[in-house]
Amino acid sequence: MHMARIGENPRLKAVLEKARSRAALPSASGIPSKTALALVESCRQGTAPVQGALVLAVGREDLIGSMKHDLIHVASRSSCLRVINGVFGIGKTLTLRVLQEYAHSEGFATSFLTLSSRECPMYDITAIYRHIVKGIRVADCIDRPALEQILEDWATKVKKDATKRGLVQWALSDLNAYFIRVLTQYYEGVHFARPEKADLALRWLRGETTVTDAKKRLGINSTISPQNALSMLGNLTRMLRFVGAKGLVILLDEADAIPSLPSAARRGEAYANLLALACATSSTPYSYFVYATTPAFFEEIPPGFDDAIKNVTTLEQLTSTELTELAEEMRDLHFQAYEWRRGDLGTSSLRRFVHACISNSIETPRAFVRTLVAALDTCEENKGLTLDKVARVLS
Repeated sequence: MHMARIGENPRLKAVLEKARSRAALPSASGIPSKTALALVESCRQGTAPVQGALVLAVGREDLIGSMKHDLIHVASRSSCLRVINGVFGIGKTLTLRVLQEYAHSEGFATSFLTLSSRECPMYDITAIYRHIVKGIRVADCIDRPALEQILEDWATKVKKDATKRGLVQWALSDLNAYFIRVLTQYYEGVHFARPEKADLALRWLRGETTVTDAKKRLGINSTISPQNALSMLGNLTRMLRFVGAKGLVILLDEADAIPSLPSAARRGEAYANLLALACATSSTPYSYFVYATTPAFFEEIPPGFDDAIKNVTTLEQLTSTELTELAEEMRDLHFQAYEWRRGDLGTSSLRRFVHACISNSIETPRAFVRTLVAALDTCEENKGLTLDKVARVLS
C-alpha cells in the first residue's frame, strides 16, 4: 500500500505552515541586565513593561503573526483596525506593549494611549489626536516623545534633498495646505535660528494652539478640530514615510469601557469615532489602530459595526504548557536581573509550580507572573528553600 509522505498530508501540512509563520520571540538570556531588572520590577507590580515586553509574548505568537500580515497592507498606503478582546487580568496591556515593540522592530513609529473618560475619552477625537502625537515613539527614541526628533529629521532631509536633487516637492506632496504652512514655519525656525517659530509650529501640530494664536502668529486660520483631526493625523503619517518610517501603529488601551460611559450621547460619539478609525484608509493612510477592550464592548455595538470591525482577536487563557514556557522566561529574567543561579529551578520544578498555581485559580497571566516573581524572590533570599516548598504555601 502506498503511504503518503508527511508533507502531502493536508492537515499536517497546515499545522507545519502555521508553525513556520509564527513569530520567533527573543530569549530572556539575551536581554541586558538593566532591561531584565525593569521587566521583573514591572511584573512584580502587576504592570506592563514599557520596554522588553516581547520576551513575555508566550502564547501570543499567532497574534503577532496576524499583525505582521496587517502591517504589510498598512505599509502599502492602507489603514487597519484590529480589536483585542480579553477579560480583566488576561494581559491586554502587556499584549499592546508586545505589539508596540514588534512594530518598532518592523520599522514603524508607534503611539500608546490609555483611554480614560477623564483625560483621553474615546468620544473626544481631538483629545485622541493630541495624545497620539504626544505619545509618538520610534525605535531609537522610546523613552521620550519623538515628534521633535522626527521633525528635525524631516527638516534635515528636506535641506539635503533641496541642495542635492531639488526634491523638496516630494517632502510636501500630498499634504494639507495648513500642514505645509506649519512645516515651513518649523523649517524656518530651525534653520534660521528662530526658536519661537519652531516652538509654535510644534504646539500647533500637538493640537495645543487656539485659532486666534494660529492666525496671528502662523498665518493659519485653523487648528486641530473634530472635523480635521484624522486628516491631520494622515498628514503626519505621510510625513513619517518621508523620514523612513513605514507608518504609524496606534495602540489604544481601554481604561474606561465605552459601555460604561454614563451618557448615551457620549457612547454614541465614542462608537462613531471608533468606526471612523476602522474606515480611515483615505484620511489616514499608513496607520494601524489596535484597540484593546473587554467582552462588554461587544454587547452594545451599534448596527453597522459588524462589517467595519472584522479583525478581532480574543485573548485566551494560557495553557499549562504556555505558562511553563512563560515561567522559564521569567526565571531567566530574574537570574539576569539579580545575577544569581539555582540548578534546582529547572523545567520540572516550574511545571509543578504552574500546576500548583492553576489548582489555586492563579492562572491569569498577571496573577501568575506576580506570584512567580514573589516565589523567585523568596528562593533567591533563602538558598535552602525550594520552589516546591514555596508552591506548597499556595495549597
